[in-house]
Amino acid sequence: MEDLFNKVPCRESQLNDLFNLFGEYDEPLPCSLFLSGSMGTGKTLCLTSVLRYLGYKHVIIDCIECYSPKIIYETILSGLNTTETDSKCESILDFTNALNRIELNLTQYQPIVVIFDRAERLRNMDQSIICVFLRLRELCNLNICTLLVTHLVYDSFYFKMGVREPIKIYFPNYNKEELFKIIFLHQESFTQYVLSSHEVDKEIKTELNKPELFANFLNAFLSVFYRPCRDLIELQHMARINFVKYCEPIIRNEIQAQDLSKLWRHISPILKTSLELLYLRLSSNKSYKPSPGKENTDNMETVNYNFEKTLKEELTCTKTFAQSFELPYYAKFLLIAAYLASYNPPKEDKRLFMKNHGKQRKRLQQVKAKAKINEKLNTQLGPKVFTLDRLLAIFYAILEEKIGLTSNLLAQIATLVELKLIAGSKEIDLDTAKYKCIVGYDFISAVAHTVSFNVRKYLYDFM
Repeated sequence: MEDLFNKVPCRESQLNDLFNLFGEYDEPLPCSLFLSGSMGTGKTLCLTSVLRYLGYKHVIIDCIECYSPKIIYETILSGLNTTETDSKCESILDFTNALNRIELNLTQYQPIVVIFDRAERLRNMDQSIICVFLRLRELCNLNICTLLVTHLVYDSFYFKMGVREPIKIYFPNYNKEELFKIIFLHQESFTQYVLSSHEVDKEIKTELNKPELFANFLNAFLSVFYRPCRDLIELQHMARINFVKYCEPIIRNEIQAQDLSKLWRHISPILKTSLELLYLRLSSNKSYKPSPGKENTDNMETVNYNFEKTLKEELTCTKTFAQSFELPYYAKFLLIAAYLASYNPPKEDKRLFMKNHGKQRKRLQQVKAKAKINEKLNTQLGPKVFTLDRLLAIFYAILEEKIGLTSNLLAQIATLVELKLIAGSKEIDLDTAKYKCIVGYDFISAVAHTVSFNVRKYLYDFM
């Protein structure tokens, strides 16, 4: 068990729950389990690790790849190493008959586990499919257990007929200390990634291999990235990129590895810039290039590197990515409206979006306010929270044609939330729902360009 806890850290409670539910080899398995939690919380890793440790026969079904019931049936049968793979399995009756024939080839009470990863895709199929899999024990003479692994809660699954409610296990998001512990376990791979892209002396190599250096970087990294992102996979990717930039002044002997204040001043603006590229996966080959900070500006000409030029290249890639983003027509306008609602003051909506808003006299106080520096612009301060009714009001104001408020239109807001373009709840509630747009200006301007819309015209900062 200790080896398993070390392999899957910070999930001791969930691992113990799975061990207690699966029991001994000759004991009956539970009929069904429901594992839920956000993406990147270790659901599938915990489950597969426990089953391999116990030696149970199991089949993992990716519901994205297995998009039809026929493919699911045949994948389960082939995963159980039976002779039923050559025969057609068109219906539930054929599938259950094939499972009953499997019993003759198995030892008595041998446990079998069927795992449906990304189980929310099963909702797009016939309603009877999920009901059958949750009651699979009753339809065949096997010691079989069905597991649904999803990032949705159980209430998101609707059943037309009665089902036996599965046992639920929830995987919460990792907290800051747990993220630090998990990423710190991969310190050697981070260091090797830096050494593979730079020629380093032995003394500097020794400094880079010290755990204290990587621990100091992780503290700085998580202080910036923990609030906007809790996805472990994305955090590991961004940490790998920024750790190279963190080590560059040490490699060039410009900053000592023990000088934490100078290293923080060097990496702080770079981390804040990297937030614009979160989830986009654009900085890969450029990550090993030198990145300037306040401590290495004197040597920039000799290195022949321009940070602003690199940032423009990354933003150009962002525009290319945004233009190829296959969003529906109205979803693009909803995303634009969300951006305008996040970066415009609510009191200026009437002036920005209504044609007959009346004349407004410019006072000296307003003129001075407009002369503020770039750091105080709304587009530089970050997105603000807005309500759903304000989003829809801006959406209808910028949309030239008149359309009704339908369920399909509201469903596209939930889709934007799921794509992590808008932060907020996927449940549409006109009274309490609040959202925040989390894409940058370059991304939204590229999306607006595809529908011939001028975002700059409706931003308060550029009035």
